[in-house]
Amino acid sequence: MSIIDPLRDSTAEAARGDRESAMLRHDLRGALHGILGGVSQIDLATLPAPAREQVERVAAAATTLARLLGDGDGAPEAAAPRAGAQLDLGRLVAFMRRRHAGEARERGLGFEVRVAENVPPSLSLELTPTIRILDNLIGNSLKFADVGAVRLLVERAADGSIVFRVTDEGPGLRGGSGERARRAGEGLGLHIVHSLAERSGGSVQIATRPCGGVEAEVRFPARIAAAGATVRPAAPVADLSGLRVLLAEDNPTNQMVASQMLRALNAEVVVCGDGVEALDRFDAEAVDLVVVDIEMPRLSGLDVIRAIRARPDERAQVPIVALTAYAMREHRERIAAAGANGLISKPIVSVEALGRALAGHVSPAPVRREPAAPAPQAMPVAGPVIDQAIFDALAEAIGADTMAELIEKVVADLQSAQATLAAAVPGLDRTAIRSASHILISVAGAIGAVRLQASACALNALAHGEPSERIADELRRCIDEIDAAVAFAGNRQEKRR
Repeated sequence: MSIIDPLRDSTAEAARGDRESAMLRHDLRGALHGILGGVSQIDLATLPAPAREQVERVAAAATTLARLLGDGDGAPEAAAPRAGAQLDLGRLVAFMRRRHAGEARERGLGFEVRVAENVPPSLSLELTPTIRILDNLIGNSLKFADVGAVRLLVERAADGSIVFRVTDEGPGLRGGSGERARRAGEGLGLHIVHSLAERSGGSVQIATRPCGGVEAEVRFPARIAAAGATVRPAAPVADLSGLRVLLAEDNPTNQMVASQMLRALNAEVVVCGDGVEALDRFDAEAVDLVVVDIEMPRLSGLDVIRAIRARPDERAQVPIVALTAYAMREHRERIAAAGANGLISKPIVSVEALGRALAGHVSPAPVRREPAAPAPQAMPVAGPVIDQAIFDALAEAIGADTMAELIEKVVADLQSAQATLAAAVPGLDRTAIRSASHILISVAGAIGAVRLQASACALNALAHGEPSERIADELRRCIDEIDAAVAFAGNRQEKRR
């Protein structure tokens, strides 16, 4: 036997292996195309939201597998990014929603995707490796989180780098009943994330969040921002000019820091030392925003929020942002259930951080109004069913097709909550009322259903301990407001057709 015979044998064996691999990939592609073809024949519009999400989940998973086999966008294992590769961020975001929303619902979790306004719509990244990175990170979060929501945020840092950030509210890296098997650098999924990110010049950091859960950050250099892409301006720090802010904080140092920061944002600040004083000042003076510490003497921040939300007048809708040093899951849930619009963890690190945290909860140049006198019983909130400005801004941001899909999901959620509330009427089941009204607060707010949101906030607060007569009145009002919001959504869909 010559010295080259073994090489010939080895080469022949490798060739057979390559042929078998190629044949296997061919058959897998055929099976996957059968799945995708079958799914494409399903009329998603006829399915309820949970079933539709699961069908989209199947289709997205099959599409991902097809890409990994070399179909569609890119080779299965490119050694380096292709020159000139461009990633359509809108397409990526839509795909990630389809890929993971169904699994999140199945596990009882929320799933949110958001792209900051300063991120260009096109990036110099390959689609398939980016999907693999995010699939592994989001998959880990869905696997380990037991409550709350998994969130994907894409933003542009001050140095121009593009950051993909995945957060959850599950146990930390070493939290919970046992070690969480996803410490930085461990596990095959994280190995894939690190490897693919590094090929594109990126870096990965994974850590336990101070408020609970895990944050995974994949950062790519500024050069991936596509040449010539239109970059929208970064979201500004809130300008609170003309706004009166009621600040309730008992600690003198924190009181001084927060009030000075608010004044640096051009706000007029009304400072209170505890919850009782905060409610007294709120009753006596018109304010545009309430910033309230949760842990206070005499009356807690939670009780302040509930008392404001239970008011029978339009002032029950004032934006409320909670301050707390205890931002764990259970605290966030209690604060949200009380009716807060947002939460800021203490300590507040900068004026800019406070301004950005408040930006989504304030409107410029508000119309001053005098405090309304308390009525003997709750009255309907005046105004349109839907705040058209909020609705139109959302439609513009997400596009007509996605808006139509969102409305369908909102209607399904509204009708589900309405059924729960209707079933709770005979015995005034407070647990069911609290659960359904909590869902309504966020769902109604998403589309600008301000009357429904206000009613849901009031109902949620009443269900925590108010007399049954008041709960029954607000419960019926909330059910009627759901009908109005559903009718509005139905009219919008008919006009679109």
